[in-house]
Amino acid sequence: MRTIDVSPKFETHRSARAYGRIRLRPETVELIRGKKLPKGDLVEATKLTGIYGAKRTGEILPFCHPISLDFVEVEVRVNDNSVEVFSTVSGIARTGYEMEALTAVSTALLNVYDMCKGVDDEMVIEDIRLTDKKGGKSDWSVKLEGVGVRVLSQNEELKDVALSYLKDLGAVESEKPRLTVVLGEPTGLKEELISLEAVIALYDFRKNPTLVGEEIRVGRNGEGSLVVVIPPRKEKLKLFFETFGGILGSLL
Repeated sequence: MRTIDVSPKFETHRSARAYGRIRLRPETVELIRGKKLPKGDLVEATKLTGIYGAKRTGEILPFCHPISLDFVEVEVRVNDNSVEVFSTVSGIARTGYEMEALTAVSTALLNVYDMCKGVDDEMVIEDIRLTDKKGGKSDWSVKLEGVGVRVLSQNEELKDVALSYLKDLGAVESEKPRLTVVLGEPTGLKEELISLEAVIALYDFRKNPTLVGEEIRVGRNGEGSLVVVIPPRKEKLKLFFETFGGILGSLL
């Protein structure tokens, strides 16, 4: 057993949202609304529990990396026969905040159960799920949906690898592409649009990955297609698509 090595990735701004619900008796809901539960104000206590849970995710889950949280918000909504919990977690890190958002919701709902178990023995926690995540390649997966792309390379194996990444993100091969990926020397690059270091700065990266920036160029060719030049190495392709997809998607 082992954790996933995220050290090759760069720190980017990421966020995640989650949702969950607990079904209660209508009489229990009335006690919650009237703040008459024996243990006190359920709504405020549940918000605090969710925030605390998000902060402790790395201690609860052994394979989850302990990462810095820059923002945590927990919303509690009381309905006629249920309590809904919504969480938002964000920050700058090498990995996403999905587990922190889910843990915030889960611990918040457990707090509801704990505070109500003395008056309601029919409670059911359900529908805990991730509703949204941003950062890394997930940003690009939306913006590349249906986008025409072309890969230029003398190495057919690497070309297939790059096309596989692009197709996984929703792109399609095209003779008139909006995005051209060149694996090797930047032939056909009419003018450099912007260095990758500058693009990264626009997206509020905590660290400036100069090593990658020196090797990857972004520009346009004579046809007006966005061109990305990547060194023809598998590890560089993997790092690029998993880390910088969202950045390039915003330049299309």
